[in-house]
Amino acid sequence: MRKLFLFLSLMALVSCSTFKEWRRPASFGRDLTGTYLGVADYKFGHIGPNNAATRLYLQEVEGERGSYYALIHEYVDLAKMFPKYVYSNKLPAVGKVLGFLKDISKKIEVYKMVPTEAEGTFNFLPIKVEGNKFVTIPTSNPRQLILRKEEYFEHPLVGARITSNGDKSQPKKIFFPMKNDKEYNGVQYAIASLVYNKIGLDSTWRMNFLSGPYLASYGRIDDTVLDLSSKDGVDYMIFKENPKMKNKSAKERAKMFTNKKSSRLEGTYETFEAADGMFLLKGVKTNKKTDSVLNGRIGLFIDIFDATKKLNQDVVELIFVDPANPEDFLMYYEHPENGEGK
Repeated sequence: MRKLFLFLSLMALVSCSTFKEWRRPASFGRDLTGTYLGVADYKFGHIGPNNAATRLYLQEVEGERGSYYALIHEYVDLAKMFPKYVYSNKLPAVGKVLGFLKDISKKIEVYKMVPTEAEGTFNFLPIKVEGNKFVTIPTSNPRQLILRKEEYFEHPLVGARITSNGDKSQPKKIFFPMKNDKEYNGVQYAIASLVYNKIGLDSTWRMNFLSGPYLASYGRIDDTVLDLSSKDGVDYMIFKENPKMKNKSAKERAKMFTNKKSSRLEGTYETFEAADGMFLLKGVKTNKKTDSVLNGRIGLFIDIFDATKKLNQDVVELIFVDPANPEDFLMYYEHPENGEGK
């Protein structure tokens, strides 16, 4: 009888533990994987919009249910960006005169988001690259995602907020608007909502390695500076100088990229996926300059304005983020005729 009681007690404990894990207690049982448009609320005096459109991308960590890799993407001033987006896409002759689009993002932060003991609350832990993996950096005062207990039909982050840890470069908070929340969403969020919700665009963090040519700036189709390919099951990235641009001065050439550090990089790198959708590089044939620029960066394939469904237009941005400096990212633009990594 005693053995039967012990057995039943053990089974009850296992069942409770399994249920607790399954229902994701920190997120009120919700799977938060996805992408969410919000508002970064800065203090006055901030360079750029005080209410910047911001997007949170979440991907659940494999083998760690309830923990996520998180990207916080802040847009540039969208009112200034969209005219250049239009003529870079539709009027390349104008782009050659006025310059092609190369500034979509203000900054991109990378974190591991882990549940806390408090229901509905997560900590954002900074990460860094160590060898072929990511490790978290201990912090006593992490930023937090705080969910509303009530779930809304639109998405699971309606009414949620991301706190600041006091760093001067961060907004006071990032919030995800809900009806009658008495927050000021601002012009930038209104523009982004129009583009994504009314026009019908998506924004997607791609999980796969997408081969093909990548450009220095959006729409400049004669300026391939990066080729991605696969051979014998190994993925490669080849950075190269465009011979058509060798007559440009160093200053002129640098201005054609999102980040001037991208100018005149050369080398072949083996690429491997350290976590879902997060890629690291290993040099095969490189040089010191290129190594110094790429060292410690994480490669991400993101289609910030994904028009695949609405316009059958698929141009993914390949971004190399520096986890220690979210404004120092490299960005390359998939050739518009490449399709889905082909």
